[in-house]
Amino acid sequence: MKEIDALPDGYRVILNLYLLDNMSHEEIAETLNISAGTTRSQYLRAKARLRQQMLRSDERRTEKSI
Repeated sequence: MKEIDALPDGYRVILNLYLLDNMSHEEIAETLNISAGTTRSQYLRAKARLRQQMLRSDERRTEKSI
């Protein structure tokens, strides 16, 4: 999905580890040597940015079909 590829590296890595590899925030924190709080905040920011990108993409498709 190109929207995921467009995320900043840190966001994308944490999103993939959490959603695809089913790692907990604590496991991600240990793996990346960062705090669990950082993994949580970056995961939430990644979700928010992904949502925005998908909405913009959807709006563009709607405008083209009108």
